[in-house]
Amino acid sequence: MVIPGRVHNGVVVLEGEVSLPEGAEVVVSCGRAPSAQPTTPGQRVEFPLVHSEHPGTLNLTNERIAEILDEEDDSP
Repeated sequence: MVIPGRVHNGVVVLEGEVSLPEGAEVVVSCGRAPSAQPTTPGQRVEFPLVHSEHPGTLNLTNERIAEILDEEDDSP
C-alpha cells in the first residue's frame, strides 16, 4: 500500500482518510534526495585563534593555558 504524506515540523503527516493501527510498522521513502547543504549558516572562525605579532611563535603549554585562564578569571 502506498500512502502519500508530507513532513510537517519533523513529523510525517499522512494525506487522505487513511488511518493505521497504533504500532504498525511502516517504511518511509522520500521522492527526492534531501539537500546536503545545512539549513542554518554556521559561525565563522577567525584565524589565527590567538593573535600575536609573530604568528606561530606562541608556546601554549598546559601551564601557559592555565595562566591565561586565571588572568581571564581575575579580570572584572
